[in-house]
Amino acid sequence: MKKIVSLVVVLILMLNVSCDKCEEGDRATPASFFVAIIDATTDENVFENETFLPTQIVIKDLEDKLVPFRFIPNSNLIQIFPNTQNLVDNTIELTLNNPTTLTTEEIIITNDLSAKQEECYTTYKVENIQVPNNISNVVDGIYVIKI
Repeated sequence: MKKIVSLVVVLILMLNVSCDKCEEGDRATPASFFVAIIDATTDENVFENETFLPTQIVIKDLEDKLVPFRFIPNSNLIQIFPNTQNLVDNTIELTLNNPTTLTTEEIIITNDLSAKQEECYTTYKVENIQVPNNISNVVDGIYVIKI
């Protein structure tokens, strides 16, 4: 009888203990990049000088699907989370709108992604960010775009 109970306990332990080293909470940080939009004439951030409002930002891909983003109020930056389904030639359109002044700006941003398979998840990194229709440069990892 003791052998049967011991065998059952061992079987239960084997079924409950997985060799998988991945924990349920293990997730990769989503791929993203930061953008600052600057007025080309004044060199002021367009959200700081209230040329545009953070509530009027819309970011879409070429298939007209919304691209997730986060506006960071203390630094007036936009953190963009591009779609990771396509690794190359991704294009998004960032639209700024001010309904009071009836001003609209559209900024085209292209990027590629690299994928690295980890043990429990895939990590994506945004690469080759281009802003073909605007002057832009990278300052401390932030893409500064002049409009």
